[in-house]
Amino acid sequence: MSTQNIEQTLEAYAILKSKMKADKLVEAEMRETITAFVQDSGEDKYKTSLGTFSLTSRKTWEYPAYVTDAEDNYKVLKAKSESTGEATFVTKDSLSFRETKF
Repeated sequence: MSTQNIEQTLEAYAILKSKMKADKLVEAEMRETITAFVQDSGEDKYKTSLGTFSLTSRKTWEYPAYVTDAEDNYKVLKAKSESTGEATFVTKDSLSFRETKF
């Protein structure tokens, strides 16, 4: 790939990432508006020509102290085994992009 082509690809990627970030914010606002609309309708579904918007419930677990304590102890044991070299790791390549702040 030529330098000019990679520069175009890098620029396109940066623009896309920026748009995706902005789109996520817009999507969150729209989600709140649509959720309120469907709730106010008294139904749990709202059908449109584009598809059906549905309100669903999902469980959010809250654990007793002994479970969260065990989780904290687990994290301490993991950190200790990493620092002593008992734990092993695999290094994988990944792409990271940080947008330039203007």
